[in-house]
This record gives sequence, C-alpha cells and structure tokens, in this order.
Amino acid sequence: MNTDTRQSRRRRLLGAPFAALAGWLLLPARRAHAQQKATLLAKLVARVPTAPEDPAWESVDALDIPLAPQAVVKPRTYEASITGVAVRALYDEDRLALRLEWRDAASEAMKGGVSAFRDALAVEFPSDPKGGIPFFGMGEANRPVTIYQWKSDWRSGANNDADEKYPHMAVDWYPFSGRGPGEIAEAVDYGKKDGDKAFLTSWAAGNTLGDPALQAQRSVEKLVARGFGTITPVADKQQDGEAIAAWRNGVWMAVLTIPRAQEKFTFARGQTVPVAFAAWDGAKSERGGEKAVSTWYFLSLEQPGSVFMYVAPLLVVAGAAAVELAGLHGLRARRAPGGKRQSFGAALRGWIVGLRARFARGKS
Repeated sequence: MNTDTRQSRRRRLLGAPFAALAGWLLLPARRAHAQQKATLLAKLVARVPTAPEDPAWESVDALDIPLAPQAVVKPRTYEASITGVAVRALYDEDRLALRLEWRDAASEAMKGGVSAFRDALAVEFPSDPKGGIPFFGMGEANRPVTIYQWKSDWRSGANNDADEKYPHMAVDWYPFSGRGPGEIAEAVDYGKKDGDKAFLTSWAAGNTLGDPALQAQRSVEKLVARGFGTITPVADKQQDGEAIAAWRNGVWMAVLTIPRAQEKFTFARGQTVPVAFAAWDGAKSERGGEKAVSTWYFLSLEQPGSVFMYVAPLLVVAGAAAVELAGLHGLRARRAPGGKRQSFGAALRGWIVGLRARFARGKS
C-alpha cells in the first residue's frame, strides 16, 4: 500500500468524529422541525405576555390550523367565512398563553337588537386527558371538554343596549306616568345597586349572558360540554380565563391566557394535550352551532434544556479534537526527520498551522 493511500485513509479516519458530531447536532433540529408541523409547541418564558403585539410572540413559530363549517348537527352551516387561525403558544410557571390570529373583514359585537351577533373564538381541550380523546364536537357524556370562549363585546366598556344602537328611537317616557323626562329607568339603571330586576330574571339569577356587570369584568367565558346541546358555564369563581384582543385592517389578534392547573389535570412540561378551535363571524350572523371548527390538534409544553444539552456538544468537539490531534501526533512522529518523535506541543502547533493554511486557501 503506497504512502498516499495510507495518508488518505488516515485523514478519513481522523475526520470521522467531526462528521459524526455534525450529524448528531443536526438530527434533533430536523426532528423538532418535523414535530412542529403537527404539534403546537409552547415555549417557556419568565412571564407570559398578554398583549397581542408583544415582541415575545416572534420568538415562537405559528401553527396554521384550518377551519371548516360545522355541518354535523343543527343549526349547521355549509359555508364559513373564517377558514383558518394561526396559533402561537408561550407558558410560564403558572399560566399558558395562546395568541390567536385570523382574518375577519369587520369587527362585530352584539350592539342592540336581535339581529346583531358578535365575533368570537373558542379553544377546547379534554377536561381530563387521561380519560381518552373525546369527540372534538363538544365532547361526550363520559368524556367532557373544557372550552374557553372569547367574545368581542365582553369587557368592551360599551353599553350594547338598543338605546345606544338606535338613539332616540325608543321612548321610555309617558305623559301620564307622573314622572318627568329622565326619571323613568333605562336599561343601564337596572344594573345599579338599587335597580329592580323583577322582570329581568336572567340578570337576577346571576346568568352571565344577562348581566352586563359580569360581562364587563372579563372577555372570556369558561364552559364545560358533554355533547351537543349541553354546554354549561362554570361557576363565577371558576372563571379564570383572560384575554386581550385587537382588530386592525381586517385581522383579529387575541391573546388568551389560562391557568396551567385545571380542575382535573395540569398542563405539564413534556405533556401533549389535544386542542381544537372554533370561530364565529358576527357579520355573517354566525352564532351557536353555526361556526367554523377544527379537528383535534396537539399542544405540547417545551421541556427546558438541561445543562448536559449545552455541555455535551462541547465535550464531543473536545473529544474529536483530541482524537485527531493524537492521530496527527502519531503520524508526524513517523514522518519526523531522522526518525525522531515530535512532542505533542509541536504536533499541536503543526496542526494549527495546517488549519490556518486550509482557511487561507478557502478564502482565496
């Protein structure tokens, strides 16, 4: 075997550790990229942002989730104007935050009258993932789902009674009532401490849908469902969802934050939980079952990297360099003039000089 063949074989042998290192470093990145296409990966931060335009949201990739018309049960729809939602996820020690972004030509709220409907978006997941994956359409009798629904007109600060939508169209003063103008109660007056709710039974019963005071406290309603037609709000003390939303140039962006600790499970690091989404376009009179929905997708909370993950590549590089230097030392010892063995330091200096020469040739 001639000298050139031996040197070529030695070079391939000495370069093998670096080739293995490159493959080892690139493999996790390729695997993570493939997983992100099917799973919404939540990244750990010190504190989850609540504003839709917070720069922290740019640190994570969005998962584009297609939506389709709900056509399984009545009232159904065969054409939904909202066809998808882009979702990003961050979490801290206590809360999980989702930024939801979707196209909607107009922002709508239930502003007076029975023909006005709100824009809304909901996130759904199993109430107890250990019990199995329920049907994504409102769950099952023995496998309930938890739903957080954001509503565009809640916590808006606006009074959405008919008086505000149609000013001066409704007159609540009668000449023979014995009361002067401005003394007869209007809708807002019933919400006052001494307001008489005798004819507003929903409001009097504490139903959030009928109490503007409760609606003003939050923009998210937490509900539980065990199949179609069973959706039920949880108790007021358990209403723990929060959201901030903004509509600009035909795009809604809403940040929904919820506790990681739910009633029967916790969004734990490394755990994968099914999630589904639904959207309503108020301008298209979508409400209730008339909505756009997704099937199940999966949410996973990213595991923080251990120290070994950062030290291991350095150790591999150091080991590979030591192997190559040892091989070069032996090779130079055989090739030293007069058969004298070179010191390891001399071999190291020679290796560095050779490395610089390679870079110089590469630049030229």
